[in-house]
Amino acid sequence: MQFFRASVLGLLPLLGITGCGDVPGLGVTNDAALDAAPYPDILPQNALPQPQAGRLTANSEDEIDARGARLKDRARAL
Repeated sequence: MQFFRASVLGLLPLLGITGCGDVPGLGVTNDAALDAAPYPDILPQNALPQPQAGRLTANSEDEIDARGARLKDRARAL
């Protein structure tokens, strides 16, 4: 317990120091067109594109179970 506490207390400042460093090149782009591109418009929630309809149907669970059984049969055959 003493070793664990000492190691945690010893590593804690090191972890804190790593968050203070600057990583070179994160904000730099090499593409002038990207720098000149306009920022996308911020849309209200009701104007956002609607998500696609779900691919699951009423018998999806049965289809998945049947596919799992077929895969298990193929694995046994190998």
